[in-house]
Amino acid sequence: MNMKLPPYLQEEVENLAPFGNEDLDFSEFEWMADQELEEFDRQMEEEYWEGEFIEACFEEMLQEEEDREMIFFSNSCSELSFSTMDNSNKVFSSKLNPNAPEFIPTTHRKGKA
Repeated sequence: MNMKLPPYLQEEVENLAPFGNEDLDFSEFEWMADQELEEFDRQMEEEYWEGEFIEACFEEMLQEEEDREMIFFSNSCSELSFSTMDNSNKVFSSKLNPNAPEFIPTTHRKGKA
């Protein structure tokens, strides 16, 4: 696709490329590109493995937290069952009269203020 440039841009393009359509030989600089690509690849691989390591650490941390919660939950459930058994023993050994009238403090009786 060949596009026409406006006249005011045509001069700028000619100034930017004074060599015209000559083939430029960059073969002596190709080794720099190879080194840069290798460095870029190494850097990207390093970042990838860092991300994987961080993700593995988070997963391990979450698993440890879930394990701690399960241990706490199982301990609290067993303590709760023991405490309810203790409460039921206290109810059976209580000396209170369930048929006694409701206790009303003297300061709250009607007629006295």
